[in-house]
Amino acid sequence: MYKKISNIAERGLIEKELGIRYKFPRLYTPSSVIDGTQEATLSIITMDQPNRISYAIWGLLPNRYEGEWIDFQKVINTLNVPKENLNSNGIFEEPYQKRRCLIIATGFFIYHLYNGSLYPYYVYLNDNKPFYIAGVYNILDDGFITCSMLMTKAAGIVDEIQNLSTTMPIFIPDDLRNCWLDSKADMGEINHIINLPNALELKAHPIAKEFFKNDITYESMLEPVYYEGIPLP
Repeated sequence: MYKKISNIAERGLIEKELGIRYKFPRLYTPSSVIDGTQEATLSIITMDQPNRISYAIWGLLPNRYEGEWIDFQKVINTLNVPKENLNSNGIFEEPYQKRRCLIIATGFFIYHLYNGSLYPYYVYLNDNKPFYIAGVYNILDDGFITCSMLMTKAAGIVDEIQNLSTTMPIFIPDDLRNCWLDSKADMGEINHIINLPNALELKAHPIAKEFFKNDITYESMLEPVYYEGIPLP
């Protein structure tokens, strides 16, 4: 289960790299650690407004749900959803067909268990630029957007390092952004996209354990920590 990601890019850089602007620019704040267990907000691009960057609460809620976000998450954690569950009857099937989104991030976190200790790793692009994670979303009656991150089988550097999970996020390359957000796209093509091998050039290194308290800066995340017996990838 992936519960924390990072988005430390300045708003101007995100808008320049992605070629679109935030709907409410003053609300954006870079964050080294976005903790999904704390009803966190993500920057996303939706099918409803593909030419604007919106905000969504991380953790999908069903349409017409009227209770508290935290109560629903206690019953079923919807921060992530395996791609195998997208076409089965349930709360993810309709959003996958009708409400796909792109979650904007600059990194995410994985973990390695070694000799009884847990070591966090930061995973990011070689150029530290923002990238897209595939997602689905719902719009509640009060206008709030909630979303889930789509997951696939771990591969590459992620699979080499993490030993407590077999999954990783699904990444959407920029040249498939329009197709992913196209309401008229054939679902066969959409299914093909989520089964493509990862094309991002990911890097990873161990980081300080202050991460577990959400007490870590972006600058310290960029500095590898050399733990004895834990080799860098």
